[in-house]
Amino acid sequence: MSTLAHTGQPVAPHDLWGSWDADPVLVAGLVLTVWAYRRGHAASPRRTVDDWRARCFAGAVLVIGIALVSPLDAMSSSLASAHMVQHVLLLLIAAPLLALSAPTATLLRGSPALVRRENARWRRRLGLTRTNLSPLRDPVTVWVLHVATLWFWHASRPYDAALDSELLHIVEHVSFLATGVLFWRVVIGTRAAGRVSNGFGVLLVFTMALQSIFLSALLTFARTPWYSGYAATTRPWHLEPLADQQLAGAIMWIPAGLVYIGAALALLVAWVRATELEPTM
Repeated sequence: MSTLAHTGQPVAPHDLWGSWDADPVLVAGLVLTVWAYRRGHAASPRRTVDDWRARCFAGAVLVIGIALVSPLDAMSSSLASAHMVQHVLLLLIAAPLLALSAPTATLLRGSPALVRRENARWRRRLGLTRTNLSPLRDPVTVWVLHVATLWFWHASRPYDAALDSELLHIVEHVSFLATGVLFWRVVIGTRAAGRVSNGFGVLLVFTMALQSIFLSALLTFARTPWYSGYAATTRPWHLEPLADQQLAGAIMWIPAGLVYIGAALALLVAWVRATELEPTM
């Protein structure tokens, strides 16, 4: 069983199902997060919305585990298409579920008293007030931040660097998930998190989908491979590097596009229904 899936030789097909990422920091982090959330949820008033959010949080943790602990993580060191599946899971399933679950208060409530005290102390020391953090609730700011993160890590040099460095690979995934949560919070999160109107949310999701389609088209129709890190790793999987990249582009284009379209349609329907319910003068 692999401890760090992106070190050593890339995984081959016959080794795939033995290549779980047993990184103790990652596994312990997920386990402790679930433990703290369960404690916090048990201590909260038993309301339907809390149970619904808890299911969203459980789904998010499960998806993160599939993306980063399962053999998919090891496979992503050999195939750009597998790496793209990771990105789709983190950006378009885990991040929206985390935004819907709004887990911060529940996690703090379930954490040991020492963790709560240290959290409050560091927030005071760093001056992290609601006013100072307001840019992270601004829809245009988080949209630009999320798009910039996507394009930066899919450029050839940062992408190859992340394949070569476990630390950069972690930073890549953390930045994807963090900016994804910030984006989806303003679209489908709580009002306290700065959620915009459903009409504005449709616009944000639609423009996010457009830039994703443009990036995926560049990947799909490129005449040469972008990523040198896969030059010698795709053939055991019966794929040429360019074909693997084209498959990655198609994954970003179609499954990811369907998620964006589904979210935009759901917001549009909610917007229309809310408009119909408004009293007429």
